Amino acid sequence: MLFVAEAAYGVYLGYFQNVLLGDAVSRTANAFYVFFCKPYRFTSMGLVWNPLPSLLQLPFVLLAKLWRPFVTKGIGAAVVSAFFAAWEGKLILNTFDRMEVGRRVSLPLTLLFCLNPYVFFYGANGMSEIMFIAFAVQIVCSLTLWMRMGGASHLVAASGGFVGMFLTRYEAIPFAVTVALGMVVNILYSRREKKYYPPDNTKEKFFYIEGSMWVTFFPLIYSVLVWIFYNWSITGNPLYFLNSGYSMSAYSDYYTSYGGIVGAVGFVWVRIWPFLLVFFGLIAVRIMSGTLLHPDTVIITFVTLGLSVFQFFMVAKGKSGGYVRYLCYPLMIAAAWLPYQMSVLRGRVQKAAAGLMAAVLIFTGGYFLWAFQYSSLMREDTLLMIPEHSTEVANYINSNLKNDRILMDSYRTYYVIMNVDNVDNLVVSCSPDFAQAVKDPVKNNIDYVIVPQIGSYGNMDALNIAYPALYWHGEKWCQEVTEIGEFRIYKVLK
Repeated sequence: MLFVAEAAYGVYLGYFQNVLLGDAVSRTANAFYVFFCKPYRFTSMGLVWNPLPSLLQLPFVLLAKLWRPFVTKGIGAAVVSAFFAAWEGKLILNTFDRMEVGRRVSLPLTLLFCLNPYVFFYGANGMSEIMFIAFAVQIVCSLTLWMRMGGASHLVAASGGFVGMFLTRYEAIPFAVTVALGMVVNILYSRREKKYYPPDNTKEKFFYIEGSMWVTFFPLIYSVLVWIFYNWSITGNPLYFLNSGYSMSAYSDYYTSYGGIVGAVGFVWVRIWPFLLVFFGLIAVRIMSGTLLHPDTVIITFVTLGLSVFQFFMVAKGKSGGYVRYLCYPLMIAAAWLPYQMSVLRGRVQKAAAGLMAAVLIFTGGYFLWAFQYSSLMREDTLLMIPEHSTEVANYINSNLKNDRILMDSYRTYYVIMNVDNVDNLVVSCSPDFAQAVKDPVKNNIDYVIVPQIGSYGNMDALNIAYPALYWHGEKWCQEVTEIGEFRIYKVLK
């Protein structure tokens, strides 16, 4: 039910309302290059953004050979994100069941979370956030099952979640650190775990912690090393994903400074507080049940807030855009703790706790329903759409330049490329001769070049980097033909 609802809403947003978020479409574009830009190869996907969101869209890219809206209207991306939204709900409900919490408690809480407008929107819009969050929920559910029941199989399940998480977003690494801290606390203070090592033998205690960490995090470490190896073997730079001209490091040069630690406090707080309400609800339940001072409160706090602390320091250092979606994680991670929290309570206390958490979820749902309409802060992510006038540029190419060889950097023109009829005539970032064509368009038989306006993100365009005066003043080897929005089209003189 949830999958169908999310997918239908995603199709409605993309196909009928033309709500296409830039980051979601750029992930689709990475998959698009694999099967539309010759030579067809997986490396066309690029080595900057984690590959899983694009890999999972490859079947829809093949279907786009028959009907382009599968990619240009975000239909494939919506189906993929809808799957993860539905899987996330199933994970929480199954964890409730395995912890023997009745459906009268588990089903309403799960639905209230999954149908929260913020969660539901990201389940439909094709963004990578819902995939990352779903893997985070899987990890927390596996962690809580291990805490509640023991068994290395739950740690193995969590290890798979970390692999999926890293293949989706790099924030998997700081999240892994917070989970590792939580695991150490549990091993040191859980009665169940203490029976696996001699209490007075520090060496054996360390070995048990070390062994648990290897089981949980070795697949993640392996994935990181493989990613580094791919970067090195393909580009010659093992840290290409980290320090190339398209990387987050280069991207962060255009972020705003928020005034260091002091400025970051106010900036982050006005955005993050709605996402903390479920966590505060959990703390209230623990106070009500007299379990606030138990060690698992520390674990819940570490795991739920770890990513937020990481983002806070990234904002303070000017290394993050500070988008609201980067701060939404406490809402989802705290919800993943609900099965564990409800399972340790019984009778009237459990019913009272469930009522309190339901009230918190209803309030947060109502708030986000309002915020998406009226709050400029909460709407900032929904305004980050594809570059304006991209379709007009593609239409111009299809009408006037359909037989010409055109050079453009896909960093800002990704949606243009996806709408061009004859992609074979394009030389773009994943083309083998792209670097040579940028260096000498005349010698490489380029007929036209397209450049975005220099300034801000346009500064990262390869043509603007190679020819800083091109956009405003042109070059001796080309002549301006037309200007469409932020894009200028130049004819190469031969």
